[in-house]
Amino acid sequence: MASRRKLKKTIKFVSFELITDIYFRYLTSKDTEAKKIDDLVVDIMSLNREYVLRANRPDGKDNPKLVKAYFSKLFGDWQAAMEKVIKEIEKI
Repeated sequence: MASRRKLKKTIKFVSFELITDIYFRYLTSKDTEAKKIDDLVVDIMSLNREYVLRANRPDGKDNPKLVKAYFSKLFGDWQAAMEKVIKEIEKI
């Protein structure tokens, strides 16, 4: 990611798009449980909050290599978490 601001915007955008997809699937399907949908939305919002907060506080502010490694790891962790959420959405 080019900047912290773009990273946070990307995290928020993807989170809200996933929530929109979940509710769309819920409205178009008759056999889904509301409790399962609500739990999944809460999980997405908690992941959103966690990763945005992590983006605000990088480790090693004085060393550019540490900062780059921190954000690379953060982005990789976020992608893995979103893949897990997407697999859960596909089960709905």
